[in-house]
Amino acid sequence: MITTVTLNPMLDKTIPIDALRRGVITRAASLEAVVGGKGINVSRQLKMLGEETVATGFVGGEVGFQLERMLEAEGISHEFVRVLGMTREGVTYREPDGTSTSIFEPPHRVTADEAERLIGKCSLLTSSNSWVVCSGSSPCTESDGVFRAIVASCRARGIPVVLDSYGEAFRDAIDAVPTLVKPNRHECEQTFGRTLAGEDDLIAAARDLVGRGIRYVIISDGAQPCIAATADAVWAAVPPQITAVNATGSGDTMVAGLLHGLMQGWPFADCLAFAVAAGAANASMWSVSSAPRSDILALLPRVTVRKL
Repeated sequence: MITTVTLNPMLDKTIPIDALRRGVITRAASLEAVVGGKGINVSRQLKMLGEETVATGFVGGEVGFQLERMLEAEGISHEFVRVLGMTREGVTYREPDGTSTSIFEPPHRVTADEAERLIGKCSLLTSSNSWVVCSGSSPCTESDGVFRAIVASCRARGIPVVLDSYGEAFRDAIDAVPTLVKPNRHECEQTFGRTLAGEDDLIAAARDLVGRGIRYVIISDGAQPCIAATADAVWAAVPPQITAVNATGSGDTMVAGLLHGLMQGWPFADCLAFAVAAGAANASMWSVSSAPRSDILALLPRVTVRKL
């Protein structure tokens, strides 16, 4: 079982329109809605790959109930902590030429008591888990320390943890030494306040994180090669060239692909190649973190992994 933790989920709506015009009423012909959030994306893709998963985090208000109903319809198990605030919604307006304009509501507030309840919930859910995934942003300062507490608790019990976040929640949780971190280049720059201009900078950043005791580090960079490091080696993984449709969730799909490989006992380089192929498969389709295994395997021979 793999538990995913999403502190800041969202009801994510996409509305196709002919053109976005300011100051006028536009009547849409259709609406797509999906449960958004990085950890939830990881659970969604893990389910596609046949792994058992449960999603947890904060949900609130009627939107929170709707998210739970939608996940049940997808067959994704969940154990959320309910909060007093209303779960946010986001709307993306998509034009025929592929231009997208997104508006996300501000996140709900979380109380210190609600944060403690989620930490306790994760402790119960992870008593027999193989991995825990802490993904995404923190909605407020009161929840900034949740990932750190989860990482520390799991580390004390020998449960491996993935951390894929940014900002204060990421900086704080790194000190608790997760097993694996997978930020993208922009998130690394934002978190540590330095520019990562090329491969050498990414390698240095990855080695710095490994030096803190983290076993696996992956820094992704969109369609550019991603860098992965352990205490023994550094790799560059080059994604296959694809026609990008929607890159949302590609990093989360990478995390799911990597965990799937680790669960199967594959060598790390093979896990990395599968993860990169999974991220590319996600970007080549509109649905988020729903890449079929067949699509991933079709792209896998076009992934290049070289040891540096």
